[in-house]
Amino acid sequence: MIGRRGELVRSLRSFRSRTLAGWILALGLLDFGARAAPAAPPGKASPGTAPQAAVSSEEAEARAQFEAGVARFDKQEYREALEAFRRSLWLKKNRNTMGYIASCLKQLGQYEDALEQYEEMRREFPQMPSKIEAMVAADMAELSGLVGTLAVTGDAPVGASLFVDDRLRGRLPLEKPLRLSAGRRAVRVEKEGFAPLTMTLEVRAGQENVAELVAKSRKGRLVVNEKHNWVLHVELDGKNVGVTPWQGLVDLGEHKVRLRGFMGVEALAACEAPGAAAEEGAKVASGVEAASVRLYEETRVVLVAEEQDASLRVESTPEGAVLMIDEGQVGLTPWEGRLPLGEHMIEVSAVGFFSAKQTVQLERRKQRELSVLLERQSGPLSDAHAARNRKIGAGLAYGVGVAGLGVFAVAGGLALDKVAWLNAHCPDKQCPSTETRNQNAAATLGTAATVGLVVGGLGLAAGTAVLLLTRPGRGERRAGPSVSASVGLGGFEVEGRF
Repeated sequence: MIGRRGELVRSLRSFRSRTLAGWILALGLLDFGARAAPAAPPGKASPGTAPQAAVSSEEAEARAQFEAGVARFDKQEYREALEAFRRSLWLKKNRNTMGYIASCLKQLGQYEDALEQYEEMRREFPQMPSKIEAMVAADMAELSGLVGTLAVTGDAPVGASLFVDDRLRGRLPLEKPLRLSAGRRAVRVEKEGFAPLTMTLEVRAGQENVAELVAKSRKGRLVVNEKHNWVLHVELDGKNVGVTPWQGLVDLGEHKVRLRGFMGVEALAACEAPGAAAEEGAKVASGVEAASVRLYEETRVVLVAEEQDASLRVESTPEGAVLMIDEGQVGLTPWEGRLPLGEHMIEVSAVGFFSAKQTVQLERRKQRELSVLLERQSGPLSDAHAARNRKIGAGLAYGVGVAGLGVFAVAGGLALDKVAWLNAHCPDKQCPSTETRNQNAAATLGTAATVGLVVGGLGLAAGTAVLLLTRPGRGERRAGPSVSASVGLGGFEVEGRF
């Protein structure tokens, strides 16, 4: 017994010369060694000693592993010693074993793990002797100068796993900066269903080190389902991407999602979920829903598909009117399309006409046809607008006519002068070569005069037609057409009525 105690003391002295952990453990090792001694047989106490309780097999194994760890530590085989101490600690909590583990981690350069081990030691054994507590505090202060902290920013996804040198260190966001030993560290962030984010960081001791992650593929995950678990085609931003249930990586931002397809009549009546998308049957579709997709996040959309096996055709007089269905513009009349069953509000409108509203009830597998006659608007405002348009149209037409007649007058006059010149210098209509230029000019002027006359006549005719055809009637209409014209100072007016 005494020989074994002396051998343990010598091991302690050798250990103290290499690490502060030896001082931390020194006050407890002799007692551990004494407790590790074999107990006396029952009923027979050793001379000069108090009776000892029997040692369980688990405690005996813990002591054996502890002694194996001390032997490895003395040989500076720190990794093997660490494994032995950890097996001992797993079998039985012991302050001395925890101190040895911290010392092994320090010797292996795992300074942040050594600090964590000391912190756990303090939590498990808060009432340590003052001398041991002082030694622990000194060793922790030394280790704190050998580590830095890591903060993860940038495109780090919430809930992702953080790995440092292939070791899982927690999930994002971190509750507090992570302690790491100084040196080059490989940082990796993983989230299920997405590509991992990786980078290499040089950790500096005594500093906060920031790992700012940047995603190369800026995507988010979109999951689309139908409420009744129907298998329908998924339209994403107007393109068919698959069938429900569907999921995939899409670009960030807002997307438009819609479901469409067919359901067998029997399955639809029984509300059964088919095993595959049907290619015929009752047409079903959902409304369009906006889905906002964020980086490395999963966005879920559940759409409700309804039977669309009812059609509506809308015609109007006049044609080309704007058609609104349930307060949404769907196109111009005539229009035909499919709508959900039930009641819908139809509104038809056109410029210059009163809008018309009507409620229609669509029934299953029946086509509804709707014909709308719009009533023309009347009143001071509409009459003034029509009169204004009439004056503008007639003015433009008469302007073109006057310009044409002006060209006719000028070009015709010049052409006559050229003809008179040629008649005087070309006896018997035989002109010398010196008069070729005048002959060409006379022909060109004659052509211009003819064009001006035609344009002028058409302009005057068009202006007259605008006045006659668009002028509103005054009082009762007459049985036949009437036309009147008046000429005065500074004005010319033609009036007509049919």
